[in-house]
Amino acid sequence: MVSIYFLTDFGNNDYYVCAMKGVVRTLCPKAEIIEITNNVRKFNVKHGSFILWQALRWIEKESIVLGVIDPGVGTARDPIIVKSRDYTFVGPDNGLFYPSIQESEFDLYKIDLKGTELIHRRTGTFDGRDIFAPIAAMLACGKSPDELGFRKKSMEVIDIWKVKLGENFIEGEVMNIDRFGNIMTNISWENVKSNHAIVNIRRLSAKAFKSSSYSGKGLLMIKGSTELLELSLAKGSAADFLEADVGDNMRLDWR
Repeated sequence: MVSIYFLTDFGNNDYYVCAMKGVVRTLCPKAEIIEITNNVRKFNVKHGSFILWQALRWIEKESIVLGVIDPGVGTARDPIIVKSRDYTFVGPDNGLFYPSIQESEFDLYKIDLKGTELIHRRTGTFDGRDIFAPIAAMLACGKSPDELGFRKKSMEVIDIWKVKLGENFIEGEVMNIDRFGNIMTNISWENVKSNHAIVNIRRLSAKAFKSSSYSGKGLLMIKGSTELLELSLAKGSAADFLEADVGDNMRLDWR
């Protein structure tokens, strides 16, 4: 059995995810479908790429990742398959997969739409159902990328690791906010040089203190489960407190 992991910004209020699951189950009944999340911020490819990077280390080898955060659906952007040593990725060529494979060797393919037997005619507005789910299903049932596409030389790139490090400060970005309001950043914990700092996000500033758990007082700087800096507020929402959102720039000044 091969697992197909879904990552989308479709949410769970519409039929879209169900349609993609139905396509997969029709073409490859033995495939196991597992959801990473369907709640990536709408149209936010960078947010999806960060969540995938976080999740991938816990996904079993030889799995397929079906990633559809696709604001360019219906445009000339390429549908692709990316085959790394451990995983196969299917989705649009918009940078979604790059942070997860940038340190690995990989083979890249443009999906052959004419030569692939899709489940029905492409509508142009739902490539998740019409292209990516069928391709993922066929890969799960034994087709090779070479049978489903042509070799491609380059792919779109997203850099989620841009930080600016100074003697007394570091600047980074809010990459994710979980349901508890914890702010996940792209700042490596090893770059947190002080036990306290002034955090600046948008027009708000607040003092934050290092903590080894979520049970401290005030705004906390915590080493997250992926060894990146998180900002937390005990039994509260750091995101609400700082009026922060995904994509915000942030700065820590060491004091």
